[in-house]
Amino acid sequence: MKLNTSKEVWIARIIAWVLLCVLSSGILFVTTFMIGPALFAVPDLDEKIAVAMYCPGAERTSVQEGVSTPTTTSPFGTRGHTVEITCYFPDGSTDTIDNAEFAIATIGGVFGIGGLIGLLLSVPLMLVPFFLIRRKKG
Repeated sequence: MKLNTSKEVWIARIIAWVLLCVLSSGILFVTTFMIGPALFAVPDLDEKIAVAMYCPGAERTSVQEGVSTPTTTSPFGTRGHTVEITCYFPDGSTDTIDNAEFAIATIGGVFGIGGLIGLLLSVPLMLVPFFLIRRKKG
């Protein structure tokens, strides 16, 4: 789109950016809250996220998964399992990631990855008005 004055160009770009902000908000919402949780289906991704957050530099790990237990006092309530990861470092020391740390790391990690995917999709959209909305030459 070629416009006559710089003022018209900037008004058009601002209108385009407002519309793109609305579109980007939708993209970020969808990727964070739909694609992010879908990442739980990727095998061992949750363990890799937890190890990267709590045990950087570990040369190997071992995972111990507990049995499924009730998460509430109600006999009809939901059930969940426990996870504990032991990290082994090159100097011979060990560290343990307990179930609470594992849950925080994996839930925050997949939602964060989903948000980053949305950000990578949204940021290039903000550059589009610079290329499409210009002033006429001459």
